[in-house]
Amino acid sequence: MGYAWTFTRWYPGEAVFAAWRALSVRSAGAAFPHLLALCLLWFSADALAERDVRIERDADTIRIDAKLRVDVHHHIAWQVLTDYDNLARFVPGLQISRIVSEPGAPLLLQQTGQSGFLWLTLPIEVVVRIVEVPLEAIRFSAVSGTLKSKSGEWRIEAQDDATLLIYRASIVPGFWVPPLIGTAMMGQDVRSKLVGVANEMTRRAASAQSGKSGSEAYR
Repeated sequence: MGYAWTFTRWYPGEAVFAAWRALSVRSAGAAFPHLLALCLLWFSADALAERDVRIERDADTIRIDAKLRVDVHHHIAWQVLTDYDNLARFVPGLQISRIVSEPGAPLLLQQTGQSGFLWLTLPIEVVVRIVEVPLEAIRFSAVSGTLKSKSGEWRIEAQDDATLLIYRASIVPGFWVPPLIGTAMMGQDVRSKLVGVANEMTRRAASAQSGKSGSEAYR
């Protein structure tokens, strides 16, 4: 049996964390009903905003379909997505991102980070093979790491002076992921990373408009 979470741009995180801090319980067992209620509150915003991240889980496979429109030229969007060695500087939860393949060889990217939600944190380490379709798509597939499998793509679509970011992935974790909260955690993690990437795109676009060079714009 599969199920899905849909996440929106409405994000009442501060209210939820404030409520969580206010709970006074004596054990993890006593805390669970309160935690579940908070999770349902957090992810019940479908009617309040446009849907942009969808998470589906079928047995061990987690499928992600996410979209976000960013008001930048698609060339800048591509520049940010392919800045592989610097992704950890602006993608939340990503601690290491570096190219580990030799020049001229198929592109291999090592990434280490964590996905977290409330008290739960999952470490992730993966090496993915990258295939680029210039200014259109970045396709990836895991060749090693803590995930049994991971494949998908980043795609960009030019929309006048804006860009539609599309992220799709199919993941089979190499570790246990809680059925309900784990899926919610991954969805919120994807949304956070999308926003981090979009913020960097916006920052670089603003720097370019101010007349700075590429190296100056990154600082």
